[in-house]
Amino acid sequence: MKTTKCLKKIIICSLIFSSGTTFAFNVGGTRSECTPPHFRSFTPPERVGKGPVPEVEAESEIGFTVSSTANPESIVVTIKRQKVDFEVIDKNSFFQVKAKLPAAFNGKFARIDMYAKSVDGECKNKDGWLIKVKKPADVVAETPALEAAPEQPTPEKEVNPEATKVE
Repeated sequence: MKTTKCLKKIIICSLIFSSGTTFAFNVGGTRSECTPPHFRSFTPPERVGKGPVPEVEAESEIGFTVSSTANPESIVVTIKRQKVDFEVIDKNSFFQVKAKLPAAFNGKFARIDMYAKSVDGECKNKDGWLIKVKKPADVVAETPALEAAPEQPTPEKEVNPEATKVE
């Protein structure tokens, strides 16, 4: 009798411990992790630490790269909360995004924001950086004017007066 009671206890304990380990694994459903897109390689480069805000020429080109986990159709680029037109180039392992600064931002600070959703889920990411756009007049003032070079006298052939005399 003691043997059957002991055997029952062993069976019950083994069932309890074995069922607990089966519930520890997700056998039935697979859980997919979403990888958010990452933004890199900002052009012009972003501000470093407490350094100066990068200045760019008026109506110049800006750009950045987005990881391949991004859905290229979900990418949005805004400057001062205004959507701008941009071009997405597929580079196989990442996407390159290029846009042109609108003339409305000349001579102002501008925050460039970007947003994208991932391909493999509904996770998303956003990033951005601050730039200062020069005025067109500042650009002209900074470029040194080409000074007219003093005109060099052309060397004239020396004429030997004795050689030209006809006798």
